[in-house]
Amino acid sequence: MLLSNFPNYSYKINNQISVYFSHKELNGEVLPPNFLFEVSVVIDVLRATSTIVTALNNGAKEIIPFEEIKEALEFKNKINERNLLLCGERGGIKPEGFELGNSPLEFTSEIVKDKSLILTTTNGTRAFLKAFKISNKVYIASFLNVSSTVEILSKYNNIAIVCAGNNGSVSYEDTQLAGFIIEKLLSKKDYSLSDSAKIAYNLWKSLKKPDFTGEHAKKLIELGFQKDVDYCQNIDKISIVCEGIRQPQNLLKVKIIKTKI
Repeated sequence: MLLSNFPNYSYKINNQISVYFSHKELNGEVLPPNFLFEVSVVIDVLRATSTIVTALNNGAKEIIPFEEIKEALEFKNKINERNLLLCGERGGIKPEGFELGNSPLEFTSEIVKDKSLILTTTNGTRAFLKAFKISNKVYIASFLNVSSTVEILSKYNNIAIVCAGNNGSVSYEDTQLAGFIIEKLLSKKDYSLSDSAKIAYNLWKSLKKPDFTGEHAKKLIELGFQKDVDYCQNIDKISIVCEGIRQPQNLLKVKIIKTKI
């Protein structure tokens, strides 16, 4: 996505973790002026961040996220490179004309190695792009790479966990991972928790393992993606850290910045 007039904030809260339950909470009007977290981490367990982590681990060169299908198509047509794949979903289904959907199991090394992937999804890519409104450093997390990501996050004092949510509502699965990340961070250093962070943390403490029985998981299973739902519950299957990178001409991409912790 192209960025224009995104704020470059400077105000920080000391040693706090906050959670946003949906990307719609980052539309702007609910945020105080000049508000900055040192870092934010974006979660869309089912399935965008799990797909991004898997694709990069399997050799994809980079992920280029867009909010809208039209934007993604225009960028693909403008660049017109052989090693550029158009990927994504709306309502869980691959749009017409796209090479790949949003199933992490599609993104095998045979298909994505050395490729640049344009990605647009219902919730996840929106959350990623909006996260740059509240921080200048953005990471991507899933259950698949949670420990690697937490190791990086623990170097920061002011952290926002941005859940993609489910069409503007809370996602049960995203909230679980948010709580798991908080538990791991608290094992490394002391943080204060916002009310939203306490909700996520207490949910995870009550479960202690992934429980993918929320509305979105059920919908994906109905659409035939049971294997995706099962795969995305794997903890620490992958040991990479994925960061959002600002590119020239206000373009955002996601790349691997660390392969082993």
